[in-house]
Amino acid sequence: MLSATAPTTAQGAELSAAARSVSTVEDEVARFEQALRDLELCDASSVTLTQCATPAREAALVRELSKRARDRGWVTARLSLEEMSLAALHELVAVLLDALVPARETRVAGILGLLDEFHARHGRKSLDRFDEATGEFDASGDLTALCRAYLAAEDDAHREVRAFDAWARGVELKGRAVAEVRSVLGPHTAQRVFGELTRLVRALGYKGLLVLLHDGGALTLRTQRQREKSYTVLRELVDNFDSGRGAVCTRIVITGDERLFQGPRSIRTLTPLLTRLEVPSPAEPPPPHRAWTQLIKDPYEYVHRRPRSPELTRPVTLRSLVRVSQGLPPTEAVTSMSVGHERIDRVVDRLFAHSEMAGSVFQVLVGDYGSGKTHLLMHLAERALSQGHPVFWLNLERMNLDLGNPQRHLSRLLDHSVLPKRGRPSALQRASVWTRSPAKLRALRTTLEEIALGTSAEAIAAKKALLIADAAKDPGKALENFLRAEDLARKSSGTSYRQDAYRRLLLWLELLARLEGCSGPVLLIDEAENLYTTGLSQAARRSALRTLSFYCGGSLPGACVVLAMTPPAYAELRKEANTLLRELKELASTLDGEDPALFRRRLSRLEPEVVPPFSRGMRLELIDRVVSAHRAVRGPVEIEQWPEIARAAAREARSPRELVRRLMDELESAWWAGA
Repeated sequence: MLSATAPTTAQGAELSAAARSVSTVEDEVARFEQALRDLELCDASSVTLTQCATPAREAALVRELSKRARDRGWVTARLSLEEMSLAALHELVAVLLDALVPARETRVAGILGLLDEFHARHGRKSLDRFDEATGEFDASGDLTALCRAYLAAEDDAHREVRAFDAWARGVELKGRAVAEVRSVLGPHTAQRVFGELTRLVRALGYKGLLVLLHDGGALTLRTQRQREKSYTVLRELVDNFDSGRGAVCTRIVITGDERLFQGPRSIRTLTPLLTRLEVPSPAEPPPPHRAWTQLIKDPYEYVHRRPRSPELTRPVTLRSLVRVSQGLPPTEAVTSMSVGHERIDRVVDRLFAHSEMAGSVFQVLVGDYGSGKTHLLMHLAERALSQGHPVFWLNLERMNLDLGNPQRHLSRLLDHSVLPKRGRPSALQRASVWTRSPAKLRALRTTLEEIALGTSAEAIAAKKALLIADAAKDPGKALENFLRAEDLARKSSGTSYRQDAYRRLLLWLELLARLEGCSGPVLLIDEAENLYTTGLSQAARRSALRTLSFYCGGSLPGACVVLAMTPPAYAELRKEANTLLRELKELASTLDGEDPALFRRRLSRLEPEVVPPFSRGMRLELIDRVVSAHRAVRGPVEIEQWPEIARAAAREARSPRELVRRLMDELESAWWAGA
């Protein structure tokens, strides 16, 4: 049966004491192939880091993984971190577009080379096939428009190639170089373009995309600021698997020597990235979707089954397994691997009922770090979507503490939204749909004209949108850019820009109601404790409260706003909110929609919803749910020491997510070992 101890090898006791999640090149390739088979079936994405003892071992692994993926029909890209700055995600995506190698080929072709192969296969029907395939795989956006223009070119496509190169460099296209391109590849579009690329790869007939980032040890030789940027880019890349804009059917492999994994310059210096990639259990051999492995040279005592494709009728179950293994909460069927949501369900019912009657409702979800706040927010989001409510996420990470400036976070709020429609698109994806079809553009303009007849804030925004469209050579492009609100992200904290952001958000809600039949919005603000744990000044917190007085003060019609934070942060908020909100009420710069007085009254009367304690009974129930979920994917798995393993995990886990990930890792390891 499965052993939970590190293997003993000829390399001595030092490795036995230090090594965890060990593998050989041969076994890593097998683990990799099983992961690809899983991802092909459920359209999920995963990431893995592999520590290599020598450059030769790293090169051998990268070579074998590339070959295995291409033989299975995957597009690959190998990028050396020794040769790249890795300072920004959009720069990485630009390089990636030129580094793509088609399946069963060895020469770099880039995205345009993939299009040439597609044209060679389909000939005169290429454009029709492309439109059908991009519709099937939900590929839409600027990159898709550029690819379509390249396929549609009747000559040598020099104009389209120049347009693609300029767009990838962040240069705005002049005139009507490619009519459907609305922005450029840059910091605000990089994640969206990467997700779009993964869908295009599928639409072009390939099984998936493998991204290999090797020579990771070179990152540790850079300055502290450069390392921070590089590790932040890695985090953005590996966390790009959520919402409608995220990556699909993608495997990201990052390799490097010990310097990347250990020491004061390693990835351990960025805690959020380390938490995402940590080894969740001591089980060996490493299962297919574990995010961290270490190569060793000598054989060891563990064996694994042969890779095989799962036999599933519902890919969602496997997709949840992959996400849990990767340290991410499931976004579908959330209750299948969660507990304590019954109480939250009652809260959700009450919130939705009150929002319909009172115009809007505000609640605070309080819980310690790791108590499962985000998991419960995910469940709330799932409930909201099932009832026709669009969900808007605002995560107050350390990198994105701009709550006090709505003009700077509006575009991100729209990008991280989820609409209750097929494929769960974001609001920005819907803007593309509304403005790139002549019929839908006419419907959008008609709706804007109807809204503009009023005198409300959204009516003012609608009038501005129509003026911009009437003055533009390409009204569709002008309207999409206006709705994207990317122009506001670089604006100052001036009153007029805040007002503009609020008006555009209200216009969005009205458009979603009229064009898509959406109910009132749900706004989820996560990690709000960062307002008090990151050294933010009192003036900055006052600005944040000013924005919250708009979001939570009743200005969003039919809205349900939930703020998640830790108990100490909530206590600090209650302590200073009364004074700061009184100050805001007296400031001339406070806008009409920002209602500090109403927000202050709501806060004073609020009874926060406390995350249910992670009790022993809940832990035992969660263990049963994890076992059932795993059995639904892999079949029955027997582990002789399972009672001891489960008891230890239940006793030691600090949060529901940690327990779920640890148990799933144990079960996956046992299954991979042949149990």
